[in-house]
Amino acid sequence: MLLAALFTACGRAPRHADAHDAPRVLRVAWTPSEEEPERIARWDGFVRYLERRLGVPVELIQTGNYGAKIEAMRAHKIEVCTLGPFSYVVARTKMAVEPMVVRGERDGAPAVYRSIFIVPASSPLRSLEDVVSRAGELTLAWVDPASASGHLVPRVHLESLGLVPEEHFKEVVFTLSHLASVLSTKAGHVDLAAVTSNGLDRFVREGRIDREDVRVLWASDSIVNDVTAIRGDLPESFKTRVREAWLSFREDEPALWTEFADGFPDPSTIWVPIADEDFDGLREVARRLRHLRLLE
Repeated sequence: MLLAALFTACGRAPRHADAHDAPRVLRVAWTPSEEEPERIARWDGFVRYLERRLGVPVELIQTGNYGAKIEAMRAHKIEVCTLGPFSYVVARTKMAVEPMVVRGERDGAPAVYRSIFIVPASSPLRSLEDVVSRAGELTLAWVDPASASGHLVPRVHLESLGLVPEEHFKEVVFTLSHLASVLSTKAGHVDLAAVTSNGLDRFVREGRIDREDVRVLWASDSIVNDVTAIRGDLPESFKTRVREAWLSFREDEPALWTEFADGFPDPSTIWVPIADEDFDGLREVARRLRHLRLLE
């Protein structure tokens, strides 16, 4: 299910790089924000910076969900993409992929967020114990099949309570965006939704909903933010140069960085390096997803 999405690249694809040859073009997957789908312009300055720094053309390729990105990278149609933390863990089992950066704090620590279950403000549900007892009457909304906060982490928690969503709920739907899940919950179209905590905070700040429109029933432990990853089969020297370019962008081009970072949920965050072992906690969570068998 995670890898079923189709991917179509625009334009003529360059030849693939072998173990000793850097690619002639750096192809970076870009997914429109669910809140600001026209904000591709914020990438212009970053693309120019990467081209100057790396000495190769940089091509932005629009993709859909996480599954589409994984398939595109596995097919050598892109070199760099941003994946949800769980998507990265799954991708690592399918192909050679390496983490580069995540959004983080000024002290170098990765920024984190939580998965939350929300209900309409008028809902009679007051706890997950109520959800367990009334699951057969309820419609549950997930975000994306590969979303950590919008599906996988909260699914593990429901399974720990003895609930298999497809078996025990009246209906289970995927909305494909956190905003759609929040608005569907506010309107009462779904009884329960799993979304990201920082997304909900952002929607409140932007005036899309009032804090009182929904209630939070449960919050997960902290989750590492989305990771920018690079194909692992590229030459080591090229991968190093790309990582250094990502991490140097803010200091080398502060004005361009400000324009780019304005599209982050929290524009004050920066990029910090991340290592594969930082995802070991999520790997353990993935192993507990008995019904999906993600890491097989």
